Amino acid sequence: MRRSLVSFALAFAVSGSLVAGEPKRDIKKLPASFAGAVNFQKDIEPIFARSCVPCHGPEKQRSGLRLDAGAFALQGGNSGKVIVPGQADKSRLLHLVAGLDPELRMPPLENPALSPLEVSKLRKWIDQGAQWPKSVAANDSSKSKHWSFQPIRRLQLPKVKNPGWVRNPIDAFVLAKLEKENIKPSPEAERTTLIRRLSFDLLGLPPTPDEVEAFVKDGSRDAYPKLVDRLLASPHYGERWGRHWLDLARYGDSDGYEQDRPRPFAWRYRQWVIEALNSDMPFDQFTIEQLAGDLLPKTTIAQKTATGFHRNTLTNREGGTDKEQFRVEACVDRASTTAKVYLGLTLGCAQCHDHKYDPFTQREFYQFFAFFNSDNEVDLPAPLPGEEEKYQKAKATFDTKKKELQDAVAARKKEVPAKEHKSDKQLLELNKMLADHDKKAPTLSVTPTLALGKERKTHVLLRGDFLRPGVEVKPAIPTVLDHLKPLRMPSTDNGTRSVPATLTRLDLARWLMDETNPLTPRVIANWIWHHYFGRGIVATLEDFGTQGERPSHPELLDYLASELRAPKWRLKSFHKFIVTSATYRQSSKARPELLTRDPNNTWLGRQNRLRLEAEIIRDNALAVSGLLTRTIGGPSVKPPQPAGVSELTYANTAKWVESKGADRYRRGMYTWFQRTSPHPMLTTFDAPDGVISCVRREKSNTPLQALTLLNDTIFVECAQALGKRIMTEAMGSPEERVDGAFRLCLARSPAAKEKVALVGLYHELMKAASADTKESARLLSGAPPTNVDPTEAAAWTALARTLLNLDEFMTRE
Repeated sequence: MRRSLVSFALAFAVSGSLVAGEPKRDIKKLPASFAGAVNFQKDIEPIFARSCVPCHGPEKQRSGLRLDAGAFALQGGNSGKVIVPGQADKSRLLHLVAGLDPELRMPPLENPALSPLEVSKLRKWIDQGAQWPKSVAANDSSKSKHWSFQPIRRLQLPKVKNPGWVRNPIDAFVLAKLEKENIKPSPEAERTTLIRRLSFDLLGLPPTPDEVEAFVKDGSRDAYPKLVDRLLASPHYGERWGRHWLDLARYGDSDGYEQDRPRPFAWRYRQWVIEALNSDMPFDQFTIEQLAGDLLPKTTIAQKTATGFHRNTLTNREGGTDKEQFRVEACVDRASTTAKVYLGLTLGCAQCHDHKYDPFTQREFYQFFAFFNSDNEVDLPAPLPGEEEKYQKAKATFDTKKKELQDAVAARKKEVPAKEHKSDKQLLELNKMLADHDKKAPTLSVTPTLALGKERKTHVLLRGDFLRPGVEVKPAIPTVLDHLKPLRMPSTDNGTRSVPATLTRLDLARWLMDETNPLTPRVIANWIWHHYFGRGIVATLEDFGTQGERPSHPELLDYLASELRAPKWRLKSFHKFIVTSATYRQSSKARPELLTRDPNNTWLGRQNRLRLEAEIIRDNALAVSGLLTRTIGGPSVKPPQPAGVSELTYANTAKWVESKGADRYRRGMYTWFQRTSPHPMLTTFDAPDGVISCVRREKSNTPLQALTLLNDTIFVECAQALGKRIMTEAMGSPEERVDGAFRLCLARSPAAKEKVALVGLYHELMKAASADTKESARLLSGAPPTNVDPTEAAAWTALARTLLNLDEFMTRE
């Protein structure tokens, strides 16, 4: 371990500049220059090959320095040039190999040092001009053989023994794998399961009993695709898949850090996402507008709002902080998030040093970082519908009053001597009134955006420290990816239009979505797939690099990637392609032969049971109870949360004022997300923290989850409303009401044993409620439904709590 750390530290130094505080070297201690002529291939190349290239060659470029070819060597490392042709005494490479500073000697201390003769020859070669023969060419290491960097191949469908099971190409690839393992696919799930599965996957909401009945009774051949089309056309589709996307966008309603100030208009970006998905905006346009909507020709307010994707970074507004430090950190996050979301790469690991495993250098990270380094955060005035007219009226009234106060101030100044202006009570009062009035100036709503500002120079930041700038770099993508479609400076256009002095975010966004780039379609197709099956074809969604898992079905992944890209990046078509497959429609019931041979269901011999996400668990309870407010979009709301949570924030500044009326029961995606004190229900069920991009939510199983479902205010109110609904909508005997409650909550009728158990529970609850009227009143919060027996209402409320706590209730089968 010590040896590797020493090697790294010394390798870093070879390309480092003589930074502030570093001692100057005594060049008088250098060996004298070699007396005779020096031949590069005979005298110098062997030195580099033996002592330098292992760490600074085609395979490794420690600190961005490469010494196997002249073009690279003369370019230098992350901190600048190490060879100055004709001036050996000013060449840092010579200083280090000569051992002028023993702590920074090159090669590293555990390797043999250069002899004085070798140093003298190297000195003479540099003084001669450091000529590198053209015959000495660098090995081309820019093309990686790693699978994810290779072009997408759309292969012919594999032949299978049971073609009757195949509904679309997905099934051919899956069945071929299963047949190879001598495994049969699972039968199709029951219709009640299918409509519930589709409703949760596409809308995040349960189907109504009427919708379930209509689908079950529809015997037409196109019943299933018609259901899929209806769900995809629902405005709730944009909410469901919008919430998935907000995980990637690390959405939050506050700044983060200690003060964690509110962002009252962050929701404008969320609104744009929902509307874009509902309109089936092509995914390439969806991407380009989020990364560079402000740079598009004739850009609109909506396109600028889309750039809110990268306004979700944390912001530190504390006094005494270095604004440049946190600006740089925001840019680092934007670069890392872009690579993670669209390329599935851990490029951010190269922020402080070359990537340990993947072919990305630190210099390449800052070249990618440079795409975002000249951006400014701009809150752009963006009036909401109907707001402009109200604003103009309010502004006219404001201006009139202000003019009156200004006139009064001017008149009073004329009435009193100038020397009394600072002491005259009337004048002081008028000035105070004017200042107070200015604080009441009407404002328009804004939308948080990114805007390209004046170009900033970008440097490699040595060890990631913003105070230690190294060599200057320009925007570029990693070399290993550049051969896919080289990203180059745009050419001039005969002076008819202005051309940026450097590549911009728009160039990057278009490159990401270019047909030659295999990573983006693979990564996005895999991300979508994992939401339907609980696992990606590549299990490591965030890492398509050398340390990530290889795809379980590589040919299927490429087919999906080409299918996603083929119909003009239409997401709804891609969703339909997946959910109409026989693979998706399989039963999720466990099978003994699969549990032993394929416990993680990698071969896709069945569907997976997936626990609903935090927001959807809440939405589900609100929906079946009849409380859910189905309004689409709008500002974030603050439903009830346990006392004391908001007090945990900085100086108790994040006051949680509960929303009233319909806003109390809005969908979970609209709950205000305070980064330092998020709603406890969301965190209990593993919602992401909104600090970094989350491509895959973790799923825990804790006692707190059961306690939340039993005691959280909203779930108590849902149980009360569901109990009332059971009584008023499912008229009849307890058995009939249990049937109705099951269809509401689980989209199916109960099995005989389940019905017996629940009816028995109901009778026990009736006895308990009759015996303890205080507990009955508590269950109903002192407000029993009208026109019903309070004891019976308490019993059905308690039974409703049971249903809302069932594993099946919060699971997508």
